[in-house]
Amino acid sequence: MAASSGSPQLATEDHLRKGEAVSGLHAVVAGSVSGLVARSVTAPMDTVKIRRQLQLASEHKYHGILHTFRTVAREEGVRALWKGNVPASAMYVLYGSLQFGTYAWLNTAAASAGLPPQAHSLAVGALAGLVSSLLTYPLDLLRTRLVANRSAHFFSLRRQARVIWDTEGPAGFFRGGAWAIAATTLTTGLIFGIYETCTIAADTYGLPWLAAAASPTAGLVSKAAVFPLDTVRRRLQIVDAKHIPFFTRDPGAYSALRGTRFLGLAVHMVRAEGIASLYKGLTMALCKSTPTTVITLWVYQRCLRLLEPTRAPQLPA
Repeated sequence: MAASSGSPQLATEDHLRKGEAVSGLHAVVAGSVSGLVARSVTAPMDTVKIRRQLQLASEHKYHGILHTFRTVAREEGVRALWKGNVPASAMYVLYGSLQFGTYAWLNTAAASAGLPPQAHSLAVGALAGLVSSLLTYPLDLLRTRLVANRSAHFFSLRRQARVIWDTEGPAGFFRGGAWAIAATTLTTGLIFGIYETCTIAADTYGLPWLAAAASPTAGLVSKAAVFPLDTVRRRLQIVDAKHIPFFTRDPGAYSALRGTRFLGLAVHMVRAEGIASLYKGLTMALCKSTPTTVITLWVYQRCLRLLEPTRAPQLPA
């Protein structure tokens, strides 16, 4: 796709750029692969983050990132760092395919709306995130329940799903779902918006370092912006769980909050543990966010290059 003679030509091959026509099937395949690869690599980091988020102020089991890694591996086995990996992998594959498939479709469909490139990417990315979050949320909740289990005994995915269905009903699979969708929609919109802003600026002003920094910058900023929502949501996902004694040394503290809604739980956390409790696990999340975003976007772009080898890269004049 050649640029017009009156505008600068793009040096970066970018399948996420406004108006880029990408096959929906190819976008789904590339998104699925990128999600699975990213999940497999960063699963232990996610386990540590969630354990830190769920730890109450009255507990002193985990002290810092490295201590959490060592404690989980020593008490539960190294394999425990991948607890919840089955629903998480399924979620990442489904989420990645839905996210990029929806993004590819909306990217073309909304190209004539007349939005500036950055606003276009933000809006399309946010909508793609909303659809993906809604359809994959039950898997996210199951992942949290499995990761929260501190015992050396592994819960089976089928058993945990059955317990939720029997004790909490179908609504139990969507506990905190509305806030998760809001957070993920905002995160996805920020990722795509920041990524495109950086790559467009890099092409316009000839700044290759900015193009290289686009993915990590998008991941870091988006994660930090919505992290408190994620922390409260994790607590909300286990507060009504039947197996709460397996998740904490102080099950009574969680049991007392049964039925509490998102805002009520957030207020309780701030009052009981301080505002810093909303950012528990943030360091690990930021460490995880950068490789996750970089791996996801890099694998997605490379997969599309393999699936669409006849697409001519956009070269400078």
